[in-house]
Amino acid sequence: MSFIVRQVAKRADGGDIIRTRTLVQAELTVGRGTDCDIQLADLAVMLRHARLVQITAGKVSVETTGGVPVEVGGKFVTRADLAVAENPTIDIGPFRLSLSPGEDGAVAITAERVVPSIEAADAAHETSIFSLSGAMPTKRRMAWIGGLAVLVLLLLVPLFHFIGEGEPALPQTMVAEAARPVTPGQGFGDGKLSVPTARPAAAGGFAPDESWSSGTLSDAHASLSNNCSACHQKAFVSVTDGACQACHTASALPDHAAPARMAKGRLPDGGVMGAAHSAFNLPQGRCTSCHKEHEGAATVMTVAESFCTDCHGGLKSRLADTAVANVPGWAKHPDFRATLVSSPSADKPVFTRTALAGAREKSGLIYPHDIHQSTTNAVANMAQKQRLPQGTDGALPCSYCHKADEGQVRFKPIDMEANCGACHDLAFARDGGTVRTLPHGKPAQVAGIIRDFTLSESFAPRAAVQRLSFDRHLPGKAPPPLSGGNPAARAQAAVVSVFTGKGLCTECHVVTDTGAADLTRRFAITPVSINDHYLPQGQFPHGKHKSYDGKTGQAACVACHTSVTKSKVSTDVNIPGVANCRECHGAPAKTLLSTTAKAGASCDTCHGYHDGVAPAGALPAGHVQPARVAGRQAAGRSRQTPA
Repeated sequence: MSFIVRQVAKRADGGDIIRTRTLVQAELTVGRGTDCDIQLADLAVMLRHARLVQITAGKVSVETTGGVPVEVGGKFVTRADLAVAENPTIDIGPFRLSLSPGEDGAVAITAERVVPSIEAADAAHETSIFSLSGAMPTKRRMAWIGGLAVLVLLLLVPLFHFIGEGEPALPQTMVAEAARPVTPGQGFGDGKLSVPTARPAAAGGFAPDESWSSGTLSDAHASLSNNCSACHQKAFVSVTDGACQACHTASALPDHAAPARMAKGRLPDGGVMGAAHSAFNLPQGRCTSCHKEHEGAATVMTVAESFCTDCHGGLKSRLADTAVANVPGWAKHPDFRATLVSSPSADKPVFTRTALAGAREKSGLIYPHDIHQSTTNAVANMAQKQRLPQGTDGALPCSYCHKADEGQVRFKPIDMEANCGACHDLAFARDGGTVRTLPHGKPAQVAGIIRDFTLSESFAPRAAVQRLSFDRHLPGKAPPPLSGGNPAARAQAAVVSVFTGKGLCTECHVVTDTGAADLTRRFAITPVSINDHYLPQGQFPHGKHKSYDGKTGQAACVACHTSVTKSKVSTDVNIPGVANCRECHGAPAKTLLSTTAKAGASCDTCHGYHDGVAPAGALPAGHVQPARVAGRQAAGRSRQTPA
């Protein structure tokens, strides 16, 4: 027993698609379910609607399985026996099964969808019965509604809110921090940017104009996330420099250089980008030309190195009178030019910027580094006896005199009493249990004190008073007595012994004999001007260079300042050149597995942009020095009293 099943489907153009199968079995299932032998896909048909069974050759019975009748010969029945030779039909919902004799005694069944004009709807109408198209607006109307919603909710409402906000209330803590000058070296030293911690946004919640935001604010400005008008002060106008300077004042972030000089030395703005800048009123040199917002946590502080090299790579071709050398990048960075004291002065020392090769400095101080760095001479023995700090090699360490400042950027000014007094004692007499000392930095008073002391001892010597020698003498040999002879001549000789030959002052200072009759005005000492920043155009945080290739302490210092242990005169400039810096900065990593350089080599590793310029006439011709650096030098000099 078998069935030949032909299922007829309609093409879109009206043609028929006939699929034929032969099923060798005595029974067929008919329904909407996918497991039925004859599947009729329509909701009017049950999942298991009926079954067909071959009773005998040429005879088939049909029986419904769900209780819903089928139409056979114009009558609705739940069971019927059909003679195949009579070509009977069975209607189930919108489908008709036509039976006819097939080959080899098989029963042929043709299943097709019939759509009577009265009893069933066409396919399109049937689809619309189960859709919402009849209850919804048309697509055109929906497009208009959507467009109006965008216009109102995303343009008009935010715009009215923006216009009605009035003067923005800036977070006072953020304003105070922005107005505070940047600490020298704060953002320099390792090429890694320190991203500030994001502050919470001000109270008030979501503001409608936030829908215009192109991305999240940086951590530095996170507290303004619901206060758009703080920066965007006018609708549809780019952020202006005035908006930035409302917080970042010129005193805290001064100009990189004189505005007129910057405009003259800037790269020409041409091509497509130049046209775009002109069309949208976005001139070069604006704050936002370098500092981009709405791009992540650190973007407003991140400036690409090309922003520096694009200008400085060929600056001399655009600004012919500049004293700044062309710097196309770290690999071709010219050697450093140090700012040296060329003429010491108590209040107005003269600085000259010169190349390191063969440079000499006139600080007014006599200080041989090699003697103070020895491990075996009298200085080393004195340091041991005085129980002063010692390096691992037994020498007086650099850190004894060069003490880091609070920011660990450079060093505190050298002070005679604190750094030299332990060894260079200014005591000149012992009066019983009292040790008399000379004042440092006051030659007139020194001469007067020695003169008066010598005269008093000549006219009224006291046994309890012991004069200490002002000059060197053999060990165990006492200085000559002051009593006897011409008192005035002895007083003059005592004063002269302090300021001449191997006297107390000449060990460290340049003394000039003016020949004045007044003994207190006869000797003048060259003022001491100790430079506190040899490379003012850059920053070198010593606190981040405490080790070098595994060396620390004294060894790390002399690893860079290689000439200091052999320096015999204070005119030597023991500043390392750019080649020394390249040993770490920009050099490849030492291990094969590492792919990063040993230290950063971007421009902002050593240089700042908002350092400012010195006042006109304050520096030698051709030399530009950051204002804050000049201020620190002046402050440092005011603390140094010339001997």
